[in-house]
Amino acid sequence: MKKSFFYLPLFIVINAWLANTAAIAASPWEWEFSLQVVASSRMMKLPKAIFIDKNAERYYVVDGGNNRLLSFDRKGVFISAFTANNSLEKPFDLVRQPNILWVVEKGKNSLTEIDLKKQEITPHKISHKGREVFPDRLVSHKGALFLLDKASGSILALDEKIQTKNLFSCEDCDGGFVDFKIKNSKLWALEQDGASVYKFSLDGTMETKIALESSAIDFPRSLAIGDNDFLYVLDRHRGTIVVFDNNGRFKYNFLEAGESRGKIYYPIEIEFDPWGKLCVVEEGNGRVEVFRQR
Repeated sequence: MKKSFFYLPLFIVINAWLANTAAIAASPWEWEFSLQVVASSRMMKLPKAIFIDKNAERYYVVDGGNNRLLSFDRKGVFISAFTANNSLEKPFDLVRQPNILWVVEKGKNSLTEIDLKKQEITPHKISHKGREVFPDRLVSHKGALFLLDKASGSILALDEKIQTKNLFSCEDCDGGFVDFKIKNSKLWALEQDGASVYKFSLDGTMETKIALESSAIDFPRSLAIGDNDFLYVLDRHRGTIVVFDNNGRFKYNFLEAGESRGKIYYPIEIEFDPWGKLCVVEEGNGRVEVFRQR
């Protein structure tokens, strides 16, 4: 009897490992290219975020460690670096609207407006109900800005005067949200501990709470919404992406920690581009890896 109990945990571990290995092997994703700076410029350091401009067919990367914004073409070829006259302080996220760059600057705790036509830079301090907001993740949708407040874990919809128009919050979450995306005119927000994803209408009304089979998630950091509303959750510590269906059921996970091509190290954000590819921003490896479906 003692012998059977001794071998039971090992049996469970082996089977769990085999199941995880099979899930990784079954991944429909493969590496296509990396966004990296050419040797003639400073290498990327601690990249924080990516924004994709469908019309211009450009990738924009926040190179946080070098206080600059980088642009690449659709094939991943480096184009240029932008420093806003060396005024950026710890940039963290960005979106581009016609003639305007909006940049979250952690060093200034601001949402900074960069008018490319007028060549004017205007930092905006954001507040909500008299309390200072700490800008984190930023999304633009049909000309409107949506901003995650790191302090409260809530998401603010901002009007043209950079004032709060709607609020997306989670009353029963410890720490609120850690990331969010907008797709098909719905806002999807990832709970801080990765246990659930909340779906809102854009007026702030919570429509659905999707509980995730989260035993495979260690440190959730970013969320992306794929085809059929599949949920992609980035696990920063394990260096993997865990995929769930739109009911929160586990489907598979893929990628693993490492420094070689196709592996990721201390990833911080994932984002789908308009052409169906998945972009993974890696602080640890100083690059953005782009994957395509097989």
